[in-house]
Amino acid sequence: MRTDDIRDKYLGFFAGKGARIVASDSLVPHNDPTLLFTGAGMNQFKDQFMGLRIEYRAAATCQKCLRTGDIMNVGVTPAHHTFFEMLGNFSFGDYFKPEAIGWAWEFLTGAMGIPESRLQVSVHDSDDEAFGIWEKSVGLPPEKIARLGDHDNFWPADAPKLGPNGPCGPCSEIFYDRGAEFGCGGPDCGITCDCRRWVEIWNLVFTQFNRQPDGGLLPLPQRNIDTGMGLERMAACLQGAATNMDIDIFRPIVAAIAETAGKSYGARREDDVLMRRLADHVRAVTFCIADGVLPANSHRGYVLKRLLRRAVLDGRNLGIRESFLPALVPVVGRVMAKPYPEIQARSAALAETIGLEEAKFLATLDRGLARIGQAVEETRKAGRQSISGAAAFELYDTYGFPRELAEELVAREGLAVDATGFDAAMAEARAKAREGARMKGDVFAKGPLQEVKKLTAGSEFLGYDALEAECGVLAAVVGDALADAAGPGAQVTVILDRTPFYGESGGQVGDTGLLVGPGNLVVRVDDTQKLDGIHLHSGEVETGVLRPGVGISAKVDAARRQDIRRNHTAAHLLHHALRSVLGDKAEQKGSHVGPDRLRFDFQHPCALTQAQREEVEEIINRRILENSLVVTRVLPLAEAKKSGAIALFGEKYGDTVRVVSVGDYSVEFCGGTHMREVAPIGSFRLTAEESVAAGVRRIEGVTGLAAFRLSREQGALLSGVARALKTSPGEAGERVMALTSQIRELEKSLAAARLAQARDKLAAAAAIELDGGIRLLAADAGEIGGRELGELALSLLRRLGGLGVAVLASRDGGKAALAVAIGKDLAPARLKAGEVVKRLAGIIGGGGGGKADFAQAGGRKPECLPELLAAAPGAVKDLFML
Repeated sequence: MRTDDIRDKYLGFFAGKGARIVASDSLVPHNDPTLLFTGAGMNQFKDQFMGLRIEYRAAATCQKCLRTGDIMNVGVTPAHHTFFEMLGNFSFGDYFKPEAIGWAWEFLTGAMGIPESRLQVSVHDSDDEAFGIWEKSVGLPPEKIARLGDHDNFWPADAPKLGPNGPCGPCSEIFYDRGAEFGCGGPDCGITCDCRRWVEIWNLVFTQFNRQPDGGLLPLPQRNIDTGMGLERMAACLQGAATNMDIDIFRPIVAAIAETAGKSYGARREDDVLMRRLADHVRAVTFCIADGVLPANSHRGYVLKRLLRRAVLDGRNLGIRESFLPALVPVVGRVMAKPYPEIQARSAALAETIGLEEAKFLATLDRGLARIGQAVEETRKAGRQSISGAAAFELYDTYGFPRELAEELVAREGLAVDATGFDAAMAEARAKAREGARMKGDVFAKGPLQEVKKLTAGSEFLGYDALEAECGVLAAVVGDALADAAGPGAQVTVILDRTPFYGESGGQVGDTGLLVGPGNLVVRVDDTQKLDGIHLHSGEVETGVLRPGVGISAKVDAARRQDIRRNHTAAHLLHHALRSVLGDKAEQKGSHVGPDRLRFDFQHPCALTQAQREEVEEIINRRILENSLVVTRVLPLAEAKKSGAIALFGEKYGDTVRVVSVGDYSVEFCGGTHMREVAPIGSFRLTAEESVAAGVRRIEGVTGLAAFRLSREQGALLSGVARALKTSPGEAGERVMALTSQIRELEKSLAAARLAQARDKLAAAAAIELDGGIRLLAADAGEIGGRELGELALSLLRRLGGLGVAVLASRDGGKAALAVAIGKDLAPARLKAGEVVKRLAGIIGGGGGGKADFAQAGGRKPECLPELLAAAPGAVKDLFML
């Protein structure tokens, strides 16, 4: 049975049982808290399980998941993946054990056509209810029902004794018998055996307890069902595949890898492991990037970078030396086209992003592998079992090798990596990354938010149509706790039953304004956030006393909101203009819309040319002059997608979405606030354009009065420059270019004069003789630049001969420069210029490098040049090998 058919039949089966089919719009981390992927988190239905929010009582889903905790097993074992799909059906106080067990059996033996003889089950050793259902309702003989303990049949595993706290419960697992040919042949071979005959295909979790900090298991307000079935694992069983990588959706990817590498899959186990792992990783990185994740040095971007670079290295080990990953993306798109057509539609853009990151790693791969070999040799010579943290960090920082990748490579040599030393080198950067990624609403998620959820399922938002409204105060939070009252000066977060204040989301900042109530109550709102559908109005009580239950007037800062609306609509015009100039591959990757400016991130491999910048700016301003209407509609998700509206990939959408249309040229999913027509934007000016990640550019711009003021300031600046140059504003550019050319020629003449002066100065300088016949000339060349210093060192080397060493230092604009040239009879076998530079550069507070026969460095301590030159003979002696 095809994998796509299994997925469809599963969702169709549970839809027929009354379950709501919940779309999987983004990746979630699967049992791996180190992964911070977009999505609902470890369990997308946590609030429903806790009884805090009930939108529907039963659901079914096919969830895209990513897991790297056991990445070393991918490609080695038959069933491990990083990216995979998890089928699940859920009940929130609706059905329980009898239905969950009965329907699972009905689906497997009916819809899937699995013979009953191939199935066995397990239950928790205390769960007599589940055992009885399997035996009496389903009809399984007792010998086919195993009773196991907390580790095997409680979820999370060992939760009663070890935690974590929260929803949990016993579970029942269903196992598929692949046949005796896959077993160990032992007399006790069964579902608890470590051989690969029995495969666990479905886990039915009976979530009925809430574990407390003291280890107690309290009944939940409602008894729930949470099940999981690995789609690829089920497909392998039904298709009779030896491994998950041999099923229909993986075979074409593996075949494409084999063809690229010139290998035959199945001919050599070591190559097969690499090809299977590559197939997994290329599928994983394709879905990650489609989900909005980009290669980075922290959090989810780091996970992606690690997977991608691991794939590049596997390709190298298969003998592939050129770029190959982008060519595999269309293959992934084709095999996953039915459930995820967006992957195939966007395969060109996804391949481009993957290609850029692949190229970056390929550029340093050979040098990085050589550095690893050197680090291994140094470690063995020193008698250590681990390469130093400093060396591992150098591999990461200079050559782009994630620490985990370095660990894998040195493990093959029987060594480890000093993780503590590496972490120390990374600590400061990681701390900054964590701080930057911290969610503003974290404090609420840990305490008050759970209490607030008991009061409301979400704030009613009125701000699309009104900037003022009469509202009721549901709760006030001071610090990290609910408060009965908050007086003047209190920093407070207010939750209202309804609100005109927009909560920060979709790139648009939150509103500010006032909450005015009885008893001279005035609360200044400095920010509005939105967390789980609840608006959080943060600010300070200026006068009066705020109490839950009172009615207030909520007043949004209208002028600020208008500036935000102006910039948000302009961001849509910018997206339209970029796609018009650069093509449809210029997909949005993020945005920030505030009252003062707008920022827009988009996919593009290189900087825009000046002509492209001007064209983008002109398209936007022409659209503003056309004054098209801005129309907002609320549509079912499927209808909105069919309309051609552009969605931001990686965003999670509900069953209905807002679609914002500008004229007949821009249609996008958007929950933000907008102008009703375009002309009041006034004008648009592009203020900056830069790279923010591999294959991602960022544009910033201003509108309205800010655009007018920018034009006025730039005009005044140009007029001032023209006056200083004694020319007109129209001719100022040509005058500046002429002066620049003149200055450049003067600088060249000055550099040539200084170089001639240095040559004269060193013409009579005498070299000293060192052991081994080395002739060393170490001298101060005066005031010359690094480039000229290098030329001088090479020219002096010709005078010194094959055993010559020239070490020259100079001052250059308040900094120090160093150049080392080594004769052909010494480099590289007996002395290396790069090593001499590394030894000496620290004296002048700098660093550098180069080749074996020539290297240079710079430093910030020119006053230390005499000390450097004095140290040169000793450095050469120490590094010289007879």
